[in-house]
Amino acid sequence: MVEKKKKKIKEQGIEFLKQKVEKGKGVDIGTAFVKGAQKVGAHIVFRSQRNAFFEVEHTDFTKTILDKSKVKYIIKDDKLYVVGDEAFEFANMFNKDTRRPLSRGVISPTEKEALPMVELLVKSIVGKPSYPEEIVYYSIPGEPQDADFNIIYHEKILNGFLRNLGYIPKTINEAHAIILSELAGEDFTGMGISFGGGMANVCLSFLSVPIFKFSVTKAGDWIDQQVAMAVDETASRVSAIKESSLDLNKERGLTKIETALSIYYNHLIEYVIQNIKQQFSQAKKMPLIQKPITIVLSGGTSLPKGFADRFKRILDQLKLPIPVGEIRMAAEPLRSVAKGALIAASADESKRE
Repeated sequence: MVEKKKKKIKEQGIEFLKQKVEKGKGVDIGTAFVKGAQKVGAHIVFRSQRNAFFEVEHTDFTKTILDKSKVKYIIKDDKLYVVGDEAFEFANMFNKDTRRPLSRGVISPTEKEALPMVELLVKSIVGKPSYPEEIVYYSIPGEPQDADFNIIYHEKILNGFLRNLGYIPKTINEAHAIILSELAGEDFTGMGISFGGGMANVCLSFLSVPIFKFSVTKAGDWIDQQVAMAVDETASRVSAIKESSLDLNKERGLTKIETALSIYYNHLIEYVIQNIKQQFSQAKKMPLIQKPITIVLSGGTSLPKGFADRFKRILDQLKLPIPVGEIRMAAEPLRSVAKGALIAASADESKRE
């Protein structure tokens, strides 16, 4: 029986590999994760790597073990850095924090090793083009409303990495990608909010055309750092608890870390909604949206159980100046940006045929 099952799985895998790889790819360049999407036959195939690195002792023995275990790493200036998902595992093992090649949604200006790390992670996700001059859409954040920097350097560096691999790179706003991924049934009219690691991104769209889009630099990393300081823990440990067991519906019997996480989640949601209200007050021309809009929530920071309910409750108190209908989580919150970028790339590729 077991042998028959293995044979069936193998046959299904071979059959899947025979399917046609469609033109176009989407990449979500997040502070916490890099994710890729491409279409194979009728299926969307996703890839993911944690956007992190961790320095370990550089010896020939360590290098041999990492090679044997197929762990991604970089050697630079006689230092060895574990990159991606395994970096997070190493950090938790040694009770230390990982380092990030991205900070607040863009390539970190303070990490000297950031560029080769980002290049390796992007290359491991997108690989080589499936077709000559294949189009790839990669996500970029909106201009930050609460920080004095722009995204031009970040955008151009990523463009260069992808172009060097042989792609035709194009950009898509992170929150706009969520709208393309999740709001086809609403004619791409509504609001996408991406609660990521380094930033929270917001886009309001009317018939797929962005009305406004922006970002704020308080997000998942900010929560981890604030909670870590409040309870005297490492940010990596706080993040691990947040990602594995946090339940925002739970009100009693909370640990010290859970209590702090709940407090800072409240503050983050309030902060994002207040900034959305400010965008409405500054908008000079708003289209007449007669129906209540749908709001889609996405991103790794939105994953804890009860997040959507917490967001609804706070929005009911603060209220937006337009009618709001359904508030829902994206079908796959960690994949919706990559999927939206893929939809944009596929649409562009179809125009070239």
